[in-house]
Amino acid sequence: MKSPSANTEAGICLPGEQSWELWKHGSGGWQLAHAAPAGPEGGPASFKSASVFGYPVSAAFAVPVRAATGDADLLPDIIEFQLEKQGLKPETPVGNLLDWRTVEREDSRTLLLASVLNAQMADDLPREAPQRFEISPYLFYLPDDHLVIWKELGRLVFCVTRGDQPVYYHALSTPSLTTGTAAEIEQLLMPLFTQGIISNLNGIVLWTEAVDQGAAEELGRTFGAKVRSEPRPKPTLPQESSSIVPVSVAMGKIRAARLRRVRNIILGCLVAYLAVPAFFGVRYYLAYQDLDALKRKVNTMQVQFGNVASTLRQEKVMAVVTQPDKYPIELLNQVLTPLYQPNSQVRLLSIEIDRKVPDVGTQTASIAIKGESSAPSTVPATLYATRIGKNPALREFTWDPPKVESQKAGNEGSPVVPFQINGTLKARDNVEDQ
Repeated sequence: MKSPSANTEAGICLPGEQSWELWKHGSGGWQLAHAAPAGPEGGPASFKSASVFGYPVSAAFAVPVRAATGDADLLPDIIEFQLEKQGLKPETPVGNLLDWRTVEREDSRTLLLASVLNAQMADDLPREAPQRFEISPYLFYLPDDHLVIWKELGRLVFCVTRGDQPVYYHALSTPSLTTGTAAEIEQLLMPLFTQGIISNLNGIVLWTEAVDQGAAEELGRTFGAKVRSEPRPKPTLPQESSSIVPVSVAMGKIRAARLRRVRNIILGCLVAYLAVPAFFGVRYYLAYQDLDALKRKVNTMQVQFGNVASTLRQEKVMAVVTQPDKYPIELLNQVLTPLYQPNSQVRLLSIEIDRKVPDVGTQTASIAIKGESSAPSTVPATLYATRIGKNPALREFTWDPPKVESQKAGNEGSPVVPFQINGTLKARDNVEDQ
């Protein structure tokens, strides 16, 4: 396990060999600041505060879980099922007594270690609730693939690692390492060796001097590993934080949140009561200032842009003589263009273009087309009217259906069908929207 930078001033509270210890971080790293013997007058409650609280191994159950999947989203359900099957699933109204860490992950398999706090254990915490809770093995550097034995509050505990991660831990029944301890540990670890959760031990480390004569040698013979003794190292903070939240701490947070809400409501009501008159006074002053500034802006814009609207109106009026596509001769050209398209079969007798552009008001315009068809039906006249209506150059006119008269004889004696088509200038807004 690698330690992140220490970011707590209140320190770490964790179980020592015979007493509870409070470690604080300084320029020289983590240093032992206080120690308090376990008991009704001591223990963690004698410390004012600690940012991190380390539960002893005896306060938790370690449950290795091998999941046949590498999908992280499925792991919580698998762990919950395994704990429920073993009767270890914690049932609490608030808080969280369960934490799990990934020990080893492959493509289709994941090895996990679930830690479950004993729900029957009474919380013995510093007077100010810690911000973070860990099981004690996670607060030490542990050697890779080792069996590590140390003492907590007068009782031996051990932890087995796979790689640099704890894969199992347990509290023993003796205060010192005896020749019979090896058999007790072997009995506890035998299922893990059988399941392949523990593959090999590179060594055994003793972090305690409570070792009877011959006990270390017996331990080495039992597991076929070299045994060495070292002082228990200083604690450290793991990179991954535990999700454990004791019930008492969760209840305290709920009560504190309720008190904060009540206090905030009362304070908000008081502030609102005092702020209402001031609010309306400020709003009146700001509105008056805005109105005055708006009047000055309107006067300035009137001087600069007052004639823009009339200029635009004049520009629309002058469009008839300034834009070539609106010349009468151009309108005449567009009306005659369909005569040169296939299947015309019509000839025009007269075209009347009337456009009125007043100085004030809306301009009006109309086009009356009179012609005759050499075919004995109304199809040529209708085709001609359709082509005029679809002409983009004449889109500002609305074209009525052709008025077709009865067939009569033409000048050369052949039958003809007279017709008339009327077009009216559309409203200006409708023309511009197209």
